[in-house]
Amino acid sequence: MFEVGVMAYMRVAVLAVVLILTACGSSSGPKAQSSSQPSATPTSMAATPSPTTSASPISTPTAGSPLTWAAPVLVDHQPPFGGNGINGVSCTSSSLCVAVDYGKVITSSNPTAGAAAWTVTNVDGFNDVPYLASVSCPSDSLCVAGDQNSHTLAISTNPTGGAAAWTVTKLDSSDATRGGFGFTGVSCPTSGFCVAVDSGGNVVTSTNPAGGATAWKVTHVDGPTVCLKGEGSPPCGLIAVSCPSISLCVAVDVAGNLVTSTNPTGGAAAWKLAHVVGAELGEVSCPSTTHCVAVGGGDVVTSANPTGGATTWRVAQVTGTHNLTGVSCPSSSLCMAVDDFGDVITSSNPTGGVAAWKFTNVDTDPVATANGVGVSLAGVSCPTTSFCVAADDSGNVITSTNPTGGAAAWTVTNVDSSNQLQSVSCPTSNLCVAVDYFGNVVASNNPTGGAAAWTVTNVYSGAGKYHLIGVSCPSINLCVAVDQTGNVVTSTNPGGGAAVWTVTYLGGEALSGVSCPNSGLCVAVDEAGNVVTSTNPTGGAAAWKVANVDRLSGAGLLGVSCASNSLCVAVDIAGNVVTSTNPTGGAAAWKLAHVVGAELWGVSCPSTSLCVAADNGGDVVSSTNPTGGAAGWKVAHPIGSNFLSGASCPSVSLCLGVGYTGNVVSSSKPTGGAAAWTVTHVAGSNFLTAVSCPSISLCVAVDSNGSVVIGTHGA
Repeated sequence: MFEVGVMAYMRVAVLAVVLILTACGSSSGPKAQSSSQPSATPTSMAATPSPTTSASPISTPTAGSPLTWAAPVLVDHQPPFGGNGINGVSCTSSSLCVAVDYGKVITSSNPTAGAAAWTVTNVDGFNDVPYLASVSCPSDSLCVAGDQNSHTLAISTNPTGGAAAWTVTKLDSSDATRGGFGFTGVSCPTSGFCVAVDSGGNVVTSTNPAGGATAWKVTHVDGPTVCLKGEGSPPCGLIAVSCPSISLCVAVDVAGNLVTSTNPTGGAAAWKLAHVVGAELGEVSCPSTTHCVAVGGGDVVTSANPTGGATTWRVAQVTGTHNLTGVSCPSSSLCMAVDDFGDVITSSNPTGGVAAWKFTNVDTDPVATANGVGVSLAGVSCPTTSFCVAADDSGNVITSTNPTGGAAAWTVTNVDSSNQLQSVSCPTSNLCVAVDYFGNVVASNNPTGGAAAWTVTNVYSGAGKYHLIGVSCPSINLCVAVDQTGNVVTSTNPGGGAAVWTVTYLGGEALSGVSCPNSGLCVAVDEAGNVVTSTNPTGGAAAWKVANVDRLSGAGLLGVSCASNSLCVAVDIAGNVVTSTNPTGGAAAWKLAHVVGAELWGVSCPSTSLCVAADNGGDVVSSTNPTGGAAGWKVAHPIGSNFLSGASCPSVSLCLGVGYTGNVVSSSKPTGGAAAWTVTHVAGSNFLTAVSCPSISLCVAVDSNGSVVIGTHGA
């Protein structure tokens, strides 16, 4: 078994983890990694920056003229997949299913017809990185999805109509009882009535769901009048809701309570709370006003009189080892629950106790099983007793037209998968090399040529457990990538397929970035504060030397950029820069300076007289004297900037940062303060993880959805 560093896991679902933590109010997020590489032509930057030994002289266009950014192009969607976690699914019938992941809707009018029958649509318009956690479709002409990261709903009256058919509705969040809380569940029994619940204990109702923000009414029904954002403990979080009709809604919360109403729009007094179990209830389904089933932990909680108080609910622990994550009851005689181990749990007598529930494993993954974990099913929807669709955290839908027919009656189809690109390096406009979290190298000799111009190669013979996190290509004849199991992966012919890549295990910590100013020097950094250097990068393990340079702070290094053999700058999660004018000189040749109170994720040094770093607070940190100590670094926060994960400076007169919510920050005067930086939204709601600019005329960014986003200057 390979050990992957703690920060490695934090970076993995940059989208996923960051989003989940954001939804929970956590202050720390996962790390998307990018790598940078210097070279005579600047290359990529992110957690590992890409410098250039000197700015390339370019007469036109000028560095001050803006880049034009194309739409994201999906280039990394071949197995092995990291998968995109599907968070919820709703089916009106066997002819329409709508699933949601972080910022996308996945729809099908023929759900059992295979992957080609499903369409993935990015929904744009969110203020933050979205986390669509729930969806309800009462008919083919209305779907409402809730964003767990904000008080925002995505609504469509034509769910299969593409991005233009979806409207993002931001509800008023000024009131203290709902400010900053996100939606955790939604239920629409009819097209004329919807109820959503949020993590602040509010129910949000509408009799005209597509009527805009003013058509929705917020009522606080659970917990203190004012819940602190991110409180994350009972009783401030409603998790799910089910409304079989306009005269009954049942919500569940993090404290094991049920909150019910026979008049959901009647205000706070119309809702009453009953405590039924001592654990979080995660989902609820009510096929009628006289039958409700909730699940949480290993418990199934049922009632034939949902509004009758705690004594009318019966608890049955159906599993002591797995967590039940979803439930759907198409009738009072059939309920389907799902768990975090790939099981569907069925009952034709839901109130019949433990013995009435049957486990069937329908969704497996050999790697997960070998590690003692399963595939987590995130939701299930059964519009009828003869049709059910479940969704998992790997981008699969699992369908059945005979839900009680055993494992053979279920089909697993991947409908929403791509791999998170972590880093990119472009030594010239005719070569870009990106790496992803599942061991793939994604390369192109024509980066602006669309998806067909990119080739995906797994350099570990298909074993997806090796997580590539950084890459640096000082020329078209050398690329050096690093992974989070301590390998360096090198090639002198980066576009030549798997056989031309050599994997060398250095036996150390999880590597997090690499920078090669030329073929005679490469510097990698790791999560234990080490720099790993080589003057012969393809020379095998013995050619690499380890020195601990960040021992004083105890922080993990996230990125490095070497402008030349005489300047390397690394950055860490504690806001430190670690610099050296003699990178191979051992620990004593490196010195540390604390420059900002945030995590520095990327750095780029186009010359020895300019370095620009980016942090997870949206700051750019620049210096014209990188080895001059803390006083030599200047912090600026561009207006509108947030979480920056990477940087690239093709010259001293152009620097870019990328990150959260698809933003690019750019400046032709990087040391000019906040006003010198411009924020441009270029990639929908995607999380840009890295960027590489071989010249001021071309920049290539990559994102957590497996896409490249190209920025060019017009003629």
